Amino acid sequence: MTRPSILVVTRNYPPLTGGMERLMQHTVETLASEFDVTLIGPNGCGKNAPENVMTIECPPAPFSFLTRALIEGWQSARKEPFDLVLGGSGLVAPVTAILSGIAKARSVIFVHGLDLVVDNWVYQRFFVPSIRRHDLVIANSQNTREIALKKGCPVSAIEVLNPGSTIPPESVLHDAAAIRARLGFENNKIILFVGRMVKRKGLAEFLDKAWPRIIAAQPGALLLVVGDSPDNALMQDPKGARQLMSALERSGTDTVRFLGAVADDTLWDCYAAADALVFPLVRVKGDVEGFGMVAIEAAACGTPTVAFPVGGVVDAVADGVNGVLVSEGDYEAFADAVVSICEGGPPGASDCRNHAQKFNWDAHAVHLLSILRKRF
Repeated sequence: MTRPSILVVTRNYPPLTGGMERLMQHTVETLASEFDVTLIGPNGCGKNAPENVMTIECPPAPFSFLTRALIEGWQSARKEPFDLVLGGSGLVAPVTAILSGIAKARSVIFVHGLDLVVDNWVYQRFFVPSIRRHDLVIANSQNTREIALKKGCPVSAIEVLNPGSTIPPESVLHDAAAIRARLGFENNKIILFVGRMVKRKGLAEFLDKAWPRIIAAQPGALLLVVGDSPDNALMQDPKGARQLMSALERSGTDTVRFLGAVADDTLWDCYAAADALVFPLVRVKGDVEGFGMVAIEAAACGTPTVAFPVGGVVDAVADGVNGVLVSEGDYEAFADAVVSICEGGPPGASDCRNHAQKFNWDAHAVHLLSILRKRF
C-alpha cells in the first residue's frame, strides 16, 4: 500500500540545539515510521534526519527560513501531493497554512506556549491567526491548550501531547554518590537550577526570598545553576540580569556555582547528583513556561522537583509523586519543601523514576500516531 505523505516545516531541528529541537527530531523519526516524510529544516538537518526522510535545508535566521521554506514548500507541493502539512511551532504557521492550501492537504501545527503569547503586535496580528487556520493544533500542555483557546483556536481542533524525554538507565539511581564525588560535591546538599537566565525562571527572586532560609537550615547546601551565564543574560535582559547579580551578591557567591551551558552528559550527572531541582517560576507578560521538561529529566534520574504551579509545570510535576507544588509566591513554603527533601523526605527516587517513565519517547510516539490516526 502507498504510504500517506507529509511535509514537515520546522526551524527547530538539529543541528540547532534545545528541547524543541529534540522534540521535533523525535517527531520526524516517529512520522517516518508511517509516512513518506519531506522535511524542510535548518541548514544541516539532513545529517540528523532518518535516511528515508527527504530533506530541504534553509538558512536558520527566522525571516530567511520562513521565506525560503515557503518557496521550497511551494515547489515541492507542485511536484508531488501531500496528505498532511505539519509545522513545528507557531513561528512557521503562516507558511504551513499557505502550503496546506496549495497542496489541498490537511494541516497540523505544534504550539509550545511562548509562540502563542509573545508580546509582539506583528506576531499577534499575523502569526496567531495563521495558527487558528490549522485543522489540528497540538499543545504541549494543558496550560498551552488554555492559551490556544483564549487565542481563538476551536476547542475541537486542539489535542494535548506532552513532550517526551530520554530516560537514562536505572543504574543512574545507584551511581548518584559516585557522581557527586566525581563532581567534587560529596559533602554538600546539592540544589539544582536548570534554565535560561530569563525573568520567568524566577532565579533572582528565589535567591532573595528562599535561598537564605535554605542555607540557614542546611549550611552546607550548594546551588548549582546550569544555563546561560549572567553575562549572557545582560545582552537579552539587562534589567533582569542586574537584578540577578544583585541577588547573587546578597546571597553570597560561595553558596552558588554557575556552570554555564554544559554538555548533555554533564547535565545528566547534575540531575543525578542533586538532592532537589528548583523551578521557582514567576509570571511575565508575553512569556510563559510551556511545559517544564527539566522536571521530567530530573525525575528520570530520581531527583524530585520543588516548583510553583505556573504555566505548564503542573503537567510535568505531580505533587507528592515526582515533586512538591507550592502555592505561587510562597517562598517560605518553597524553602521548607526543599529542606524537607534534603532531609530525606518524600518523594523518593523510585517514585520520581516511575513518573518519568510515562514521558519516554516510545510513549510519545504512540500518543502522536494515535492522535493523527484519530483525526485523519
